[in-house]
Amino acid sequence: MDIRQLSYFLTIAKTQNYSHASKILFVSQPALKQSISKLEEELNTQLFIYNDHRLHLTSTGQTLFERGEPILKEFNQLVYDLQNNSDDKHQEITIGVTFLTMLQFMDQISQFIRNNPAVNVKIVEEGSMKLQQLIVDEEVDVAILSYPQIEHDIIIDPIAINHSSYSACIVVPNDHPLANKDFVVFKDLKGYNIASLSDHFSLGEFTKKRCRELGFANQVILTHDDFEILLHSLEKLDAITILPKELETFSPISSLAWIPLHDINSFYKQGLAYRKHLSSNYLVINQFIEAIKH
Repeated sequence: MDIRQLSYFLTIAKTQNYSHASKILFVSQPALKQSISKLEEELNTQLFIYNDHRLHLTSTGQTLFERGEPILKEFNQLVYDLQNNSDDKHQEITIGVTFLTMLQFMDQISQFIRNNPAVNVKIVEEGSMKLQQLIVDEEVDVAILSYPQIEHDIIIDPIAINHSSYSACIVVPNDHPLANKDFVVFKDLKGYNIASLSDHFSLGEFTKKRCRELGFANQVILTHDDFEILLHSLEKLDAITILPKELETFSPISSLAWIPLHDINSFYKQGLAYRKHLSSNYLVINQFIEAIKH
């Protein structure tokens, strides 16, 4: 067992979910599962039991958690102390992502971090609308997000990430009346409960605007920033939600129908966003942009 395996195990134990751990660690779910399998094989014991949509620790897993956590903290403190005693001055960058762009560009971001050990990287996950504001407020240096652009003091470069984009889908349980449609338009949603992303997200703002235009704003009964929470709420709330089609691959629930939404603003370009004026750490920002491009 090495320190990386221990870190993976502790994060999974805390989140009780491979998907959430994957987002935190910037490691793919298959890689995490493979790491835990190897660890269990090495220790000749089972560490997790999957029950009620959650990963629960076995008695051996609980022992490893209780004794492993202080070991990892001590290791991280040692690394921190050594780095801060170094003569090399560390640079810093704050990168903004949405939950979709974090999944899409996990490999590139991870590689940037590995290739630049002297750069302190902070990740901020938010919706595209909120990230644009954070860039203007200088709380985020660069972000991978989607249009539309709402802030004037930033640049969003779609070419930097090869014209990446996503399309909107209606997501419903398989037994929902809309489940068998080839596509839907927004007016088809009249009369159904809606669980929506918040207006920090482009799709959340779109949902809110279209509901208001078509006269059924009161159908939005839940807003949330976590797409997995929205998916888990559909059955219990007898609701539908609107999400990027590209998230279907990462859905924790298989018994759902993802139906294309044919409506205005149901297709979104993505790009790299940054401030128009140069930041003090513009060199490392340019390094990150080049890393994402290539």
